[in-house]
Parts: sequence; C-alpha cells; structure tokens
Amino acid sequence: MATFSNLITRLINKPQPLAKVFTYCIAMGLLGLLVSCNNSDRATSVSDQKLMGTWAFQNADGSKSGTAIFEPKSEVNGNIEGNIYLLTNDLATGRTAIAGKYRINAGNSPPQLDLVFEDLTTRTIYEIDRDGKLKIANALPEQNRPNNIDEQAQQLTKISESTVLDKDIKVLKSQDLLNASALVRQTESKSYIRAILRSQQQIFQEKGQFSNELTQVTSGLKLNTDFYNYTINLSTNNPVELMVQNNAIPLKDGLKAYTGIVYAIANESNEKATKALICESNTTTKELPSTPKKLEQEYICPDGYTSTN
Repeated sequence: MATFSNLITRLINKPQPLAKVFTYCIAMGLLGLLVSCNNSDRATSVSDQKLMGTWAFQNADGSKSGTAIFEPKSEVNGNIEGNIYLLTNDLATGRTAIAGKYRINAGNSPPQLDLVFEDLTTRTIYEIDRDGKLKIANALPEQNRPNNIDEQAQQLTKISESTVLDKDIKVLKSQDLLNASALVRQTESKSYIRAILRSQQQIFQEKGQFSNELTQVTSGLKLNTDFYNYTINLSTNNPVELMVQNNAIPLKDGLKAYTGIVYAIANESNEKATKALICESNTTTKELPSTPKKLEQEYICPDGYTSTN
C-alpha cells in the first residue's frame, strides 16, 4: 500500500500535485474507524478520543514518515471543529504543510471525523486504542462514511500536544488545493477504474466471461459522475468476451482520460487467468480511447495512453 509520506515526498516540490497527493492518500487508506467500545483490546471510551496535538504517520518498519496536526478551534454542543495540517519530514527545500479543516460530530459511536479541503469532504470514523494509537480507515472523498475497520488502516502515534507549526514550514491554504482540483478528480477517477477492474476479474472467475453492465461491476460503489462518464466496451473479437475495456472519459475540460483493460489468458494448465492494465491519456481529452493493442497474448495501452500500473 502506498504511504502518505512516499507520495508527498515525491511530489512536494510541484505545487499542483499536492492536491493529488492528499486525495490519493485518502483513497489508498489514511482513514479509519472505531469498533465497539465493549472490546477491551481495542478502543477507549468516546470521551477519551482526543485528537488535539501532533501525530506521526508510521512506516511498516515503525519509522516516522509524516505528520498530522489537529488544532481545535471551537466546540458547540459537543461538536469540535478546527484546523488540520498534513506535512512531510524535512526536505532539502524545507517543509510544506497542506491546510484544511476537520470536524468531530458528537453523539456518535464510533466517533465521526470529517476532513474538509476546499470542495472535498472525506467522511470517516476513527479510533484511539488503549495503546494510544490513532487509526484512520479507508475512504474516498464524497463517499459514504466507512462501516468497518480496514486491515490496512493508517496508524499514527501521538508525539506532542503541540498544535503550533514550526516557523520554517510553508502552509498551502485550501485555494492552492482548489487550483489543482483537476489532479484531485483524476486520482479519484483512476481509483474507480481500479475498483471496476477488480470486479471484472471476480466476475470472470465466477462466470467465465466479463460484464458489460456498469451497475454490475461497480459493486455498490457510488461513482462521482459530475466530472467523468464511465463506459464499458466488451470485445466482440473471436474468441468472444476475453477482453473488456473500461473507460473514464472527462465531462469537463482540462482532465485526462483513463481506460482499464482486463483480459483472459491461458496458463500452463490451459486454464483461463485474468490480467489487468490501467492506462492514462498523455494529454487532456474528452475523446474515447481506441481499442488496446494485442501482442501475442498480452495487451498494451491504446495510442495516446501510457500505463500507470
């Protein structure tokens, strides 16, 4: 699983991709939820869920990879609102923080946490376990709040009660994220295509063929269709239905298109296995991609597209 720090570190020096970094990290698993307080091995009481302070993201080896700062500003009827800052470790050019808002909705078990960055709201639930670890589960912006904890939920450790940023940190406000909203939407769309490809592979395993029904392959996922139109092109070549092309075509200017290809190949036992490929258009476009090219048993991206696998 991609980590928060790896992605921000790679793109931190490019002003526009910061929005892509934040949203992609959320789509890949920075958000978590709390299970029943009756489980003594998990969470403390709701009243003990204290987010104020500085938290460190942890790599798989336990090393620090980034920081989140929660700065409460007001409390009304138990609902807490404040600022949130996401930042990386020191870089050669200094440190940069992405600034947004957070909101804790009172009277809910597990506690509800909303993260707001300009026009994007991510609705989550979280936990702080008895060891003081904060877990924030998987969620996509503008999607429903998650219901169950994810095994790959990002884990954070509290390192300070401080809510003050160091003076050398450059803060990017919400407007900086809004200016890069195209990259946010592209990342969201690519996540949808990835989910559709997984569904197509599962359907082929069960039925021996792919589906051309969008409602069947979305598996309850609520697509954001304000920015992209999603289509399926089922191959009619011989043999029939051994390749399916799943497209995300922009409805607005300034966005790249995506096409996800799933195809079946014969393994050593002459049984059919599936392979998947995600391709991104090299330039912004509203045009449907051409059919992917086939080289022996393998497929490659259509003209004008590059693999993002």
